[in-house]
Amino acid sequence: INRICKHRRHREQHSHTSKVKTFNQPSFKMTSTSTSDKATASATTKTMRVIQVHEFVSASMDNLTTAMTLSDTAAIPELDPKKNKGQILVRVLACSISPGDVLMVQGNLIFMHPDSFPFTPGMDICGQVVDSNGSTRLTNGDVIVASNGTSPQGGLAEYMIVDDAEAIVKPASVSIEKAAASSSAITARNAVLDNVKAGDRVLILGGSGGVGSAAIAMAKTHAKASFVATTSTQKAFCESLGADKVINYKEQNWWEMEWEQPFDKIIDTVGGGNFTDKAHRVLKPGRAGGVFIAVAGDDPKPDVTSVWKAVKFFFNLPMRPLYTWLYKSQLPSYMLAMPYDFPKGRAEVLKMMEEKELDIKLEEGMPLPFTADGARKAFQTVAGGHSHGKVVLTVAKPI
Repeated sequence: INRICKHRRHREQHSHTSKVKTFNQPSFKMTSTSTSDKATASATTKTMRVIQVHEFVSASMDNLTTAMTLSDTAAIPELDPKKNKGQILVRVLACSISPGDVLMVQGNLIFMHPDSFPFTPGMDICGQVVDSNGSTRLTNGDVIVASNGTSPQGGLAEYMIVDDAEAIVKPASVSIEKAAASSSAITARNAVLDNVKAGDRVLILGGSGGVGSAAIAMAKTHAKASFVATTSTQKAFCESLGADKVINYKEQNWWEMEWEQPFDKIIDTVGGGNFTDKAHRVLKPGRAGGVFIAVAGDDPKPDVTSVWKAVKFFFNLPMRPLYTWLYKSQLPSYMLAMPYDFPKGRAEVLKMMEEKELDIKLEEGMPLPFTADGARKAFQTVAGGHSHGKVVLTVAKPI
């Protein structure tokens, strides 16, 4: 949410330059890919395949079949060299789905509502540059990792316009699917490397998810934490990342366990369990350096569907940090994991992946195909909240 809010004004400033128009075919020859010859045909006819959302998806997802469909007649977006300065056109190879994408298609947050229906969901992609539009960093054919930098829209399509500044060239040794899924590791980087110090004892809630798994590896390898515990049912996997203790949350409550020493940091990637109010039992008070870092809030699926609800939502955000600061001799400090320079973070994460210091785990059965059923399954999996890795769809193969 923080990431999306940070770029919302940018989206409004540039919305008039990103309208879908007929596209002058880029100067390269499309070849058949494993996603079927439809990709080739759509490029030839100046149209593309996209996933479209026609109405907000209900919390139960009982309208998912009608709300989310595949169209093969959408116009490819056009880059205007004058109006779209600093932007590039990318042929999407893979797109990952995150909780923010689910919030977008469900309409939970009023400031993330689309301008109109239907819209194309998806935000984090790995793609190949089709039109570098005068970029001094990128050339046509480069395989890059990027986000649209504004809101979760546009990624589940054969072509997408992104800001040049958001794009980082993919290291050759990193797979396309894992590169597309690396955004969660940027969130983990923010939570861990900006807060955990060498020698800290750290508890990570939700260690087998996209953010949690990356947080374990970073806390142990990069932040040099002395002890890392996590909650998960995936014991062997979390231990392979460096976790010293894995708590099966179905069998034990971490706040009721006896620990040799209190923790210095708790990183909550799960949310929704009122964990903040339980943390003081095992976490040092703020005066002694104890910090509860909230990647996910008390309600991971907040209802901010009206202006009034949005006002209340943002008004309440600083209340807990202020309260815990006033009582820091008794309670751990509370902080929200705030936005980081995402292009810089993306470059750091990709370098870690290239040097085999970080691996991105994909959910079992990934990647999914670029079909209506594939997209629906992706959103159902992420919305369920119990995936054990990143959810990714393969859109095309590089040329």
